[in-house]
Amino acid sequence: MAWFERPRPEMGTEGDVVWRRIVAIIIDVVLIGVVSTAIIVVLGQIRLGVLGNLFGLIIGFGYYIYLEGTYGQTIGKMALDIVVVTEDGDPIDYGPAAIRTLLRIVDILPAFYLVGIVAVLVTDRKQRLGDLVADTVVVRAGEPGGM
Repeated sequence: MAWFERPRPEMGTEGDVVWRRIVAIIIDVVLIGVVSTAIIVVLGQIRLGVLGNLFGLIIGFGYYIYLEGTYGQTIGKMALDIVVVTEDGDPIDYGPAAIRTLLRIVDILPAFYLVGIVAVLVTDRKQRLGDLVADTVVVRAGEPGGM
């Protein structure tokens, strides 16, 4: 599969991608953490460390909203061949991507995505709270194109 092209979804595979979603989250969190830490360290050296934390937050939210809204995938999802789409299989745009991202704040509680993981395990379409509110699902990614 090509990176940075929106793939076609393989609908009906929501139940097959739970572990892929977890690994994708780990990849994304590590990437965001490395970039954010580098910015905080650099800004801390010039006594602007508080701004570094703000930039880290903006980068984290922007990462998910931009990549999912543009490609339906973050880098972690690209690496694991999964994609976010509407419940009908259409591409998502920035609105649903923003809703999913904002609700990560709840999904991550009380510790590393516990609420989100429980929601995925108990819902029929394996949706975390952000997916339920945004009317999205995460499925296997097919070949690029067609969307």
